[in-house]
Amino acid sequence: MLVSITEMHNRLSHWLKEIPERPVTITRRGKPVGVLVSPEEYERLRQVQSYLEMLRLSRSLQDSDVTADELFQASRQELEAHR
Repeated sequence: MLVSITEMHNRLSHWLKEIPERPVTITRRGKPVGVLVSPEEYERLRQVQSYLEMLRLSRSLQDSDVTADELFQASRQELEAHR
């Protein structure tokens, strides 16, 4: 659902009630500038993003010759150096 900034401003409480049903896309001059989603949907999206980031990291580690133990040791040394 597309809603202009003006409409969002004028009827914010109405549109906030719509969010649990579906995301609300806010537009400026007809172009999307933001999306309002429920807290549950936002958390789900954050989890998916974290999972995809872990997959990218896992693939990049597989392509390198670094072992998990070497990565752990290097990370630990880095953290201890900043104490």
